[in-house]
Amino acid sequence: MAQHLARQHRRPPASITRRDLVPDLGVAAGSVALTAAVHWTLLPWLNGKPPLVLFAVMAGALTAWRGFGPGILASSLGTAVGSLLYIQPFTAPSARTGSLPIESALLFSGSLVICWLIYRVKVEQEKVEAVQGRRNDALAFVSHELRQPLATVHLAASMLERDGSPESRDRATKLILSSAARLGKFIEDLIDVTRLQGGGLRVITTPVRLQDPILSAVHLAGPAIASRQQHLGVDIPLDLPLWMSGDPVRLQQVFANLLSNACRYSPEGAEISISLRRQDGRALVVVRDTGVGISRDMLDRIFDPFVREFDGTAEGLGIGLTLARSLVMQHGGHISAQSDGPGRGSQFVIDLPLLAEHELSSTETATTTQASV
Repeated sequence: MAQHLARQHRRPPASITRRDLVPDLGVAAGSVALTAAVHWTLLPWLNGKPPLVLFAVMAGALTAWRGFGPGILASSLGTAVGSLLYIQPFTAPSARTGSLPIESALLFSGSLVICWLIYRVKVEQEKVEAVQGRRNDALAFVSHELRQPLATVHLAASMLERDGSPESRDRATKLILSSAARLGKFIEDLIDVTRLQGGGLRVITTPVRLQDPILSAVHLAGPAIASRQQHLGVDIPLDLPLWMSGDPVRLQQVFANLLSNACRYSPEGAEISISLRRQDGRALVVVRDTGVGISRDMLDRIFDPFVREFDGTAEGLGIGLTLARSLVMQHGGHISAQSDGPGRGSQFVIDLPLLAEHELSSTETATTTQASV
């Protein structure tokens, strides 16, 4: 069920990791040393007034180049070196008494502010570029996928024009119907994208027996799973109804999407399962597969819009999991992805709140009263 970014975007590291510490420390130290050399070179032309602002500018430039971690290192080293240069021997002790802490504090705080502002600007720019890149990939994919069903419809029309026999009509009809179904699915995806981005994706809650939308999703996904000779295991307890406040149509959409992804990203003969259990007053729905799996760095990003495996083998716009996460959150729940890595299968866990006994009783009483009126 792996979905991969169509193109990788480099983002400045938000913090210093153990792996980055040594090279980043070296870069920061080298930058501070270079700035100190420039500082000493400019000093004779500045009437003995040290341009400590150079260290803040250097830290900001290093943040723009290497990230926030190296910028923090450069700020710390620059403050220490700048303060040392300020002490010797450019001002008399009486003149510098009490001024050094203020200068150092201003230098360090100013460097931090500059580094943080530059880092935030770069992060936002990277986010915009990443989303725009995924949108462009999605539009390119839509253009490619729309071309195929339209070409199929054109082929069916040509068949009918050349040969009006019953066999040709039947074949052309099947081609047109399959192409229309595929086009309809893409249009529904595009509508969902518009609703999601415009905040128009809403749920209408009502008391729902959670087993019902799950079984409906199983019924919808069953034919596709059977066509690939995959095995679907269903572990849904029917003797103990689990009630929640939710939208049955949207819940069915969530479960059907997960089962469809499991089918699509699993080979023929793969094992797929969906289970439901109660835990601490909440419902846990788990969808497992033995498919292509998910790499560790993609476990969170697969829920971002337009993130998909853009290699021509996967269908869809890459918004199914984004819609699922939005719908689950609107139901007061949480969805997460788990996998041991590529080729080792994956599972999605949905945690939903259940109605308590008193909530269910009050809901049934209100429903009965409305029906009587």
